[in-house]
Amino acid sequence: MEEHKSIPNWIESMAMRGHFFFNKRDLCSAFPDKSYNAITRAITRLIAKNSVVSPWHNFYVIVPTEYKLKGIVPPTFYLDHLMHCLGCQYYVALLNAAEMYGAAHQRPQNFTVFTEGKAFHSGIKAGTEILLFKREQLPMGFTRKFQTQTGYVNVSSPELTALDLVDAEQAVGGFTRVATVLAELAEEIHFATVSPKLLDYFNVPVIQRLGYLLDTVLNEQEKSGELFVLAQAANLHFRKVALKTTKEVPDDCELNKRWKIIVNQEIEIDEL
Repeated sequence: MEEHKSIPNWIESMAMRGHFFFNKRDLCSAFPDKSYNAITRAITRLIAKNSVVSPWHNFYVIVPTEYKLKGIVPPTFYLDHLMHCLGCQYYVALLNAAEMYGAAHQRPQNFTVFTEGKAFHSGIKAGTEILLFKREQLPMGFTRKFQTQTGYVNVSSPELTALDLVDAEQAVGGFTRVATVLAELAEEIHFATVSPKLLDYFNVPVIQRLGYLLDTVLNEQEKSGELFVLAQAANLHFRKVALKTTKEVPDDCELNKRWKIIVNQEIEIDEL
């Protein structure tokens, strides 16, 4: 076993070999003569110097040189390794996923991850606010792998991202923000190449609202047409639903006949 004079020396050696993640058990194995409390104190000092950050209990990230000044490590640097340690399926979602496909006009202020199985608490992790949303079953077959400095992260496909944005419209700032993001994302959306099984993960009104936004608000008739065909292939049946569920539905509301959307909200996208 390779010997190290000190824990900081061990940390430096790990980083030089491209290993940026460790836990206390790793340190206990590398320094069997040190007590648990001594190792804990050493980690605390390293965190104070911004040499190490801890986005999760007993999961430590060695801060690369380019991030030491701010002491903030991007979640994509460690996310896949963290989720593997937690034994959890995940994918980067909503505005963060859209940004990875070039829809960066509405730059997110936090980092959203959908997880499966375990429920985790959102919070500030290594300097970044990470929002963790649990879903009973993740459509992992409709995600993509994006290369990172340390491997990759799972990211929702453009089609899954679009559906997620509509489904979580209140969480991301409402339909105006959703429509603005979709306007930038539309070029990447290709429902003609997607299996109808994707729609099994969403309530039918979500699909109707996305179809309406693509068709009427964004004038993306080709994209909305592909979604309509996909809905038919999935044997979905549309019923009249309000565009915005939290707003009243006046008697004189317009009804979009194709998507059976009761238009109870005017939507104007931001200038891109």
